[in-house]
Amino acid sequence: MFRITTLFFLLFVYGCATAQQKKIVIRIIQDESLLLSDFQDVITLKKKPFKFQVSLKNVEGVFVFASSRDSVYRFTETGPIRDFKYLPLLQLEEDAFNQNKELNLSETGWSYWFYKPGADWHPFARKIVKLDSSTIVCTKAIKQLNDISEQKTIRIRDLSSPLYLLFVGVDEYDANGNPSKELMRRKLKIEWSNEE
Repeated sequence: MFRITTLFFLLFVYGCATAQQKKIVIRIIQDESLLLSDFQDVITLKKKPFKFQVSLKNVEGVFVFASSRDSVYRFTETGPIRDFKYLPLLQLEEDAFNQNKELNLSETGWSYWFYKPGADWHPFARKIVKLDSSTIVCTKAIKQLNDISEQKTIRIRDLSSPLYLLFVGVDEYDANGNPSKELMRRKLKIEWSNEE
């Protein structure tokens, strides 16, 4: 009887530990799905709309730094992110439910792609796929870029330079709600092919 009780207790503890595990998975979808699995990826897309597919497990969202300049290369795999704890204060305004299908470009601000059950809005497309009690899959379609500093919209087909992105997930927040520990970071360079 003691062994059975101990076994159930260990299975319960293991189940609780894995249920609370936090994870962010990011895919790029155009003609086929590309998984961002390394710290730094370089991919080539056609100059046409594409989608980010973000899987969130026990995590509310992911911060996204996007630029048409290679300033993202100042971030290393393990080096500190300047103003990390102030990321919520550096958030750029996003359109509700991905209506404009755009990606914000900025040298100072960060987008926050999040999903909160019961919230009035979120920056992903309306349809959220729930895989289990702790994991959801959200989609953000991109057909244009919103250059914050220039205050202009750029269509993907008009791009001449690569696109640079940094994704940062937060693992822990302090008592004031400021990020205190990173969960993950991924760096991405998108180059453009000339084929249709």
